[in-house]
Amino acid sequence: MQSFKSEEHLQLVERDDIDEDEDLFEAIDKLTSHGINAGDVKKLQDAGIYTCNGLMMHTKKNLTGIKGLSEAKVEKICEAAEKIVNFGYITGSDALLRRKAVVRNTTGSQALDELLGG
Repeated sequence: MQSFKSEEHLQLVERDDIDEDEDLFEAIDKLTSHGINAGDVKKLQDAGIYTCNGLMMHTKKNLTGIKGLSEAKVEKICEAAEKIVNFGYITGSDALLRRKAVVRNTTGSQALDELLGG
C-alpha cells in the first residue's frame, strides 16, 4: 500500500489501483534527453540516485560531493530535473491569493460548517 498527499489530506491506495501509464517517479535516465551527459547520469546512479524526484531531494552541496560532478554540472543537472519533475513552486503570496479564491459552500448549519472546516 502506498500513500499519496492529495491537496490537504493523505490518501492510501492499493498499488493495483494506480494506472500503469501514470509515472509517479521520473527515471534519472530522462536527464539525457535534456542535454545531460550519460556519464554524469551514471555517476548519479552509482551514488544511489535513480529518479529525478530523488535527485531533487538532495542539496547541490551534497551533489557536488559526487566525484566528477562540478558545481556547473550540478546546476545544469538540477535545472534539467526541475523541468522533468515540474514541482510547480509558487511564492507564499501566490499561495495566499489562491487560497482566498477558494469558493466555500455552506451546509446551512454554522456548527456543521465549522466541524467540516468550512
